[in-house]
Amino acid sequence: MTKNLEELIKDIEELKIRVKKIEDGFSVKSNGGIKPAKVKVEPIDFSLGIRAFAKRYIAERSGPKRFTLLIAYFSKGKLNQEIDITEIRKQWNKMKTLLGDFNRFYSNEAKNNGWVDSRKYGFYFLTKEWEQIL
Repeated sequence: MTKNLEELIKDIEELKIRVKKIEDGFSVKSNGGIKPAKVKVEPIDFSLGIRAFAKRYIAERSGPKRFTLLIAYFSKGKLNQEIDITEIRKQWNKMKTLLGDFNRFYSNEAKNNGWVDSRKYGFYFLTKEWEQIL
C-alpha cells in the first residue's frame, strides 16, 4: 500500500510541474481572462543562401506555406514584387530532398489563403497577410 501511495504522490508532483509549465505559457488579461503569451518572431534572414533559407524556414511547413516563403525569399519580403513561377519551380526542384515534389495546388491554396496574389498568369507576389504563416 505504501508503494502505491508513493507512486500517487510522485504522479501528483509531476502533474503540478506540467500544469505550472502550461500556466507559464499564458498571461492574464486585465479583465481576469487568460490569453496566450506573446511569442517573439525573429525577423527572417533573406541574406541566407536559398538552401539554408529553405532548411531554416521552409522545410517543416505545408506546401502552400513553402510556396509563399519561396516567393518571400525571391522578393526579399517586399509586397507586390512579381515573381515568375518558373523560377519557383526551378529552385523547388533543386531542393526536392528538403521540399518534396512541387505541386501547382500549392500556389492556388496560398492564393486562397490570401498570402500571395497574381495579376497575370504565372506571376505571384506577396500580400500583407503572408507574415501570418511565420
